[in-house]
Amino acid sequence: MNNKKRVFLTGCTGNMGSQTLKELLKRNGRFTVKALVLDTKQERFKIAPFKKNRNLEIIFGDMRNAELIEHCIKDVDYVLHIGALVSPMADKHPKACMDINYGSTLNIINAIKKQKNKDQIALVYIGTVGETGCRMPPVHWGRCGDPVKPSIFDYYSVSKVASERAVIESGLKKWVSLRQTGMLPINKAGLRDPIVFHQNLNNVLEWVTSEESGKLMANVCEEWIPDCFWRKCYNIGGGEKWRFTNFQLMSKTLEALGGDIKNCFDPRDFALFNFHGQWYTDSDKLNDILHFQFFDPDEYFQKENRTIRILHAIPLLKFLLPSDKQLKKTYDKLKYHARGSGWMIEKEKTDWIKAFFGSREKKKSIKSWGESYQLLQPSKTPTYLNHGYDETIHDNDLSLKDMKGAATFRGGYCLSQDMKRGDLYTALKWQCHKGHRFKASPYLILKAGHWCPVCENEAWDYPDRAKHNPFFAQVWTPLHEESEDVFVKKDFK
Repeated sequence: MNNKKRVFLTGCTGNMGSQTLKELLKRNGRFTVKALVLDTKQERFKIAPFKKNRNLEIIFGDMRNAELIEHCIKDVDYVLHIGALVSPMADKHPKACMDINYGSTLNIINAIKKQKNKDQIALVYIGTVGETGCRMPPVHWGRCGDPVKPSIFDYYSVSKVASERAVIESGLKKWVSLRQTGMLPINKAGLRDPIVFHQNLNNVLEWVTSEESGKLMANVCEEWIPDCFWRKCYNIGGGEKWRFTNFQLMSKTLEALGGDIKNCFDPRDFALFNFHGQWYTDSDKLNDILHFQFFDPDEYFQKENRTIRILHAIPLLKFLLPSDKQLKKTYDKLKYHARGSGWMIEKEKTDWIKAFFGSREKKKSIKSWGESYQLLQPSKTPTYLNHGYDETIHDNDLSLKDMKGAATFRGGYCLSQDMKRGDLYTALKWQCHKGHRFKASPYLILKAGHWCPVCENEAWDYPDRAKHNPFFAQVWTPLHEESEDVFVKKDFK
């Protein structure tokens, strides 16, 4: 009798996906894996080392193909949906980003619903820390349930917000949404893209390694996972030791090259806000269940920088490492590429300037290193946003009264007249401050931080939203001046 668990995996050639595949295949043959791989020369090369494993079936194709997805999901126990078009490529191609990321998620949900064992199939969806957008100090501590707020022009995170909403509201009996944080090693494409300048030096992230993420995903498929794990959202993070500012992480990376961040970069080139990242007050919750955190930062960087240390030790090979001067020259050019901070000013991209700096005047006021640019030491004492209801009440006791109070705190209304006490998954009727009416489950609103899907789909209208939505204002007002008037319609063409 074959007792192997059957897993369908997307994104198996990326950082997280490849580590997940390695982890599943090394677990004593207890899992068989169907891996969907895009049929390109590059992706075939990446998957080639795994081809001979008898517990792996490789299927070449596109996640946007609904019939193919249905074929892949037939007879599986777990669906690990990691695959996505990620930034910076996703932000260059908004329509493709939505087609691939959101479209594939809908394909998977629909395919699961067609299976005879649909209630037993577990869907593990990978979201992103980008769903909650910029959380610079002093609002740098966050948890699931905080306002969903993808940063302006961040179409990747927009696609993830829409996809997570679809998963939560799918009606499936066994799903989980895991919001991935910054993952090491860093996507090399991002290091060669003007997106480098989108992250303020004082921005924060709680990092995690790809190996830990792979272990996490494999552990999800183990039988010892409790039933209470499912139908929830969690933040993936490495814990206390992995909480850095952008300046600290960049310094660590450059030090391995023998470089100095102050010689390589000018702080005036970095955005004031509008990236993403936070330190988590709740990353321990996921680790307590899945037991995936095992890397110490010093141990990790020592391991990753082994090759660099070897080059440093051999004088004739040191020339292979870029100097501070070379790096500065490279990035001084890069900032003038499309979406870079220099490009925004040179091409008079008003919406971009407002989104990342507030105004031209605020951009000009940024100080250089010589002018004592201020590096912050974010508070290490966790703080918690108000979610608009009494969180001391057990979930089983939440009632319509709590929903109405939460809606009021979001500047709207809960229009439903009835609710079964403690039922967080049956949709209720809501209305936002603009009068848009929509249906959503209490879990989506209270525990995942979503609100009006119409507003979310139409535009980044955050200053207006903050004026009418006290819940949302908590993550906007502390970082922005009242005079800021940025408004950007979302264009998926």
